Amino acid sequence: MGKKLALIAVALMATALQGHRALSAPPAKKNPPPAGGFKDVDEFVKWVQTFHKAPFERESARLDTKARAEIARRATAPAMAAAAATAASKTKTNVKVNQDRNPWPKAEIGAAVDPVTGNYLVMENDFREGFDHMFFHVSTNGGKSWTDDSMTPGLDPFTGDVPFDFQSDPGLAFDSQGHSVLTTIAGNLSFDFLNGVENFDSQVELTIGFNHGTYANLVPLSVDTQPCSFNFTTGTSTCAIQLDKPFVTVDNVPGSASNGTIYVYYTAFCVQDVDCVDGDATFPPFTSVILESHAAAAGLPFSPPKLVSGTFNQAQFSAMVIDSKGRPHIFFDDFSDGINAVMRESSFDGTSWNVHAKPIVTINNLIIASPNWGFRIDGTIAPGCAINKDTAYCAFSASQVNGGKLETSASVYLATVKTGSGSSSVVRVNNDTFGGSKDHFFPWAATKTDGSVYVGWYDDRNDPFNTKVEYFVGKSTDGGKTFPTQKAVSDVSFNPCDGFPGCGFFGDYTQLVSGADNVVHAQWSDTRDGASMQIFSQVVPF
Repeated sequence: MGKKLALIAVALMATALQGHRALSAPPAKKNPPPAGGFKDVDEFVKWVQTFHKAPFERESARLDTKARAEIARRATAPAMAAAAATAASKTKTNVKVNQDRNPWPKAEIGAAVDPVTGNYLVMENDFREGFDHMFFHVSTNGGKSWTDDSMTPGLDPFTGDVPFDFQSDPGLAFDSQGHSVLTTIAGNLSFDFLNGVENFDSQVELTIGFNHGTYANLVPLSVDTQPCSFNFTTGTSTCAIQLDKPFVTVDNVPGSASNGTIYVYYTAFCVQDVDCVDGDATFPPFTSVILESHAAAAGLPFSPPKLVSGTFNQAQFSAMVIDSKGRPHIFFDDFSDGINAVMRESSFDGTSWNVHAKPIVTINNLIIASPNWGFRIDGTIAPGCAINKDTAYCAFSASQVNGGKLETSASVYLATVKTGSGSSSVVRVNNDTFGGSKDHFFPWAATKTDGSVYVGWYDDRNDPFNTKVEYFVGKSTDGGKTFPTQKAVSDVSFNPCDGFPGCGFFGDYTQLVSGADNVVHAQWSDTRDGASMQIFSQVVPF
């Protein structure tokens, strides 16, 4: 029996860590285990792989033995010295954010600016401990220097308060009272060989920071925790819901009745064959929806989750903006037709969320990237949003929008939305040749109080081999209609595959942010030393 369980565990681990599942794929199919059980290990493993693979993308959560060996090779003294010399020779005005000096990758970035002091906070998926964990960094001088701190992992109430195995998907915000708010998804990828159990519990967790982001509480709060486990020997599952992709937004609108309210919103996957119930939300089997939970202020309890996406039951990815009256609006992608993604808006009336009847934009769900890369970019169709007064700006990448001309690669687009009426328009942001087979991915929008709109993204337009990228930022002064000013803010181009062993991961988003000081801050993953993936930042100079 021990050998049998070991074989199952190895197979399941390989499935979880190596499967490159498209982020926009629908949830698991409806197929309960056979009534008579499984005839052998192979049949059970095939059933898990086909029907119950967790939608939470765990393949990049832990570095396997081969990846660890590769990073150890890079970390030898001669290699690190050469890499440091290379990086130093190429660094001009960009500033390194993370303060460790090792080649462990840092991918996927959240950022926020304190509305009171202008302190600038960055958090990322960080693998310096061999698994995915949140580290955060604060700058009190506009991005010239940085701290280096760890977000405490949450405890799993379903495993005797043992810490979760890993964290992913950073989200950051500030309130106007000096609190920072850090969010992440925590998860397990655990195997109990003695009892034959595989654990996939997931938790949306939140930590309150103090003194304008300079330090954070040692005890994270659970916004939502869902158990998920499989029994190897019986094929039975106690898994109903899997949680994914949380973000956080705070109402800092002066005079708003809900000023100080903290909103956390995320995707929930129902992976059982009966309706799933989470807080005030009920949603059908084998669907995915957007949920939201909020607290009236830092330190106060969170509400039961509410359903954001209405009757659209293949929803993923979400971004919130808050209008001039303090009303929150969430934009999300709906994959119901199986071919295209439809971006939609849902608005909160203080009691419930209501999806606008008119869609924002229809997006071709087929994303083709350079064959020189191996990491996924499916999440590039997710909305990355900002707001100025009552007009929202949501950036995303796509090869085709609203049934128009089809490109062989992804361009950056911006949807401009009047939040009250839901009326919208869409423009292509990058101004290189349409259909030029260049890649533009992981965009995010930011706005300034003067009405200017900024969008940041990774771009390989300047590499004839479509391998090296630069971090670009574009600026619009006509309300997002045109972006005549766009250029790289990274000092150098770099190959994103240099940073993660096997080119297996480059994150799913990179945020662009602005603050009350009307400064736009860019931050991105960067492999300029040719050996590692580090975080660099730059104040956008235009």
